[in-house]
Amino acid sequence: MKLKDKVALITGGTAGLGRGIALAFAREGAKVAISGRNEERLQKVVQEIEALGAEALGIRADVSSSQEVKNMFARLLERFGTIDILVNNAGIFRSHEAGVKDRMRHLDLVTTPVPRHSLQITRNMSDEEWQRMFEVNVNGVFYCTREALKIMEDKGYGRIINIASIAGISAMSSHSPNYSAAKGAVVAFTKSVAHEVAGAGICVNCIAPGYIETETFMRGINQMSPERRNRLMQWIPVGRIGKIEEYASLAVYLASDDAGYMIGQVISPNGGLYI
Repeated sequence: MKLKDKVALITGGTAGLGRGIALAFAREGAKVAISGRNEERLQKVVQEIEALGAEALGIRADVSSSQEVKNMFARLLERFGTIDILVNNAGIFRSHEAGVKDRMRHLDLVTTPVPRHSLQITRNMSDEEWQRMFEVNVNGVFYCTREALKIMEDKGYGRIINIASIAGISAMSSHSPNYSAAKGAVVAFTKSVAHEVAGAGICVNCIAPGYIETETFMRGINQMSPERRNRLMQWIPVGRIGKIEEYASLAVYLASDDAGYMIGQVISPNGGLYI
């Protein structure tokens, strides 16, 4: 029970890694609040958390809106009175049809002996697609961190875990320049804030995942041809996709009192994809 009676908020907690972290925190004794934009999914995960014997709260919120984030924290405080742990997990990626095609073109470029060429993605990206990525993936992290620090700094304790990506520390996602830039900003923000607030008993760190065995990611994997899927697995030194539980256990550690000497670190579980 490493997180017994701690109050945690996980944004984007209705599916994938966010849901996995929420359930892992519940098993460790935390009171868990999750946010998301789908009310039905929120209530489903709340029920899963409560089935583990933990207190749970689902809050419908869009983290790209500073007002909705303020309202979210107001509801959190109304229910639990404080916050000890914030996991900034909510985010978007290039999930539309063009983004999927660009990922496949990128995979072919780096895993087959085709002639070298430009993917020509940045030159064709719209203002709207670039800006939306930052509104959610960067502004959302800032808005939530700002509200959390108003509570954590005053009580002299807190844990903030930002979910970035291997895309923010490498060129592994050159098929998504806006996503790479946004996650790189999360990495830089993590380090800056970590240094700023360490003296107040707050540990801010970052997880930069490689591939994760989420429903969305695996759906994309299963749509690949067997030959292309094999090339992807060959690209990863351990030859497999990371499990949600492997990432969630790291989040538990960073959220616990055991991580009191971890300040501003960027940890990237990725199976050796980027070392």
